[in-house]
Amino acid sequence: MTKEYLNSSDRCIVCFGEPEDNLNLIKHHISYFPERIAYVHFKCHNKIHDPDKPLDVWIQYKPEDSKLYYKEKKKE
Repeated sequence: MTKEYLNSSDRCIVCFGEPEDNLNLIKHHISYFPERIAYVHFKCHNKIHDPDKPLDVWIQYKPEDSKLYYKEKKKE
């Protein structure tokens, strides 16, 4: 399975900011099949998954996709 990174770890894809307070950006799966990953601040990751107002453009998968992905990954 090939991973596609949409940005580098030196700039958040959501707010375009650099890592802050010596904390690295974290990986966020935009989709699992195909595997597409973006680097984001932790606070931006929380905004993506905000229960009241999620940033759906960064969520291109169904909830069961993540379960299947991690189940398959565990087998490896």
